Amino acid sequence: MEEIPGEKLVFLDESGVNTNLIRRYGRSVGKTRVVDHAPFSTPKSTTVMSAIRQDAQFACMTFEGGTTKERFKEYLETVLLPSIHEGDYVIMDNLRTHHCNFVGELIRAKGATPLYLPPYSPDLNPIEKMWAKMKSILRKWRIRTKDKLISAIPQALNLVTPSDCQGWFTCTGY
Repeated sequence: MEEIPGEKLVFLDESGVNTNLIRRYGRSVGKTRVVDHAPFSTPKSTTVMSAIRQDAQFACMTFEGGTTKERFKEYLETVLLPSIHEGDYVIMDNLRTHHCNFVGELIRAKGATPLYLPPYSPDLNPIEKMWAKMKSILRKWRIRTKDKLISAIPQALNLVTPSDCQGWFTCTGY
């Protein structure tokens, strides 16, 4: 991928979040124990789909449940494709839904090229770093209702800076 200019790379991915996200570490004063309350419920998962360029996060969509081919097609047609440019390279992981026939057809019709990462290689995908930042922010905010979670996701993603994106691209070798 060295011959492809970094500004032409578009990584897309999905991540699941729910209202049970809690912080994993804590600090306390002196020798007192850290105490926090964790929800004891089985929440439904909310899926977040987004894309990342070298200078920005964009094309975000959320929905309840997992990624189906119908939902992925809707995401491509209504959110991602209007946001990409001719000559872009749309890079995806190997989720089965990403390999449906319509995926390559829709992306190529826009003048872009679909590419796939090698199997089991999240370390090559800079958007994984973005998901970590988003989830860290959501843990900090302690979101406990579905409605608040849905409105907090775009707010958390808006905290992703161009500097973050550039750093994640550099960190993953692009």
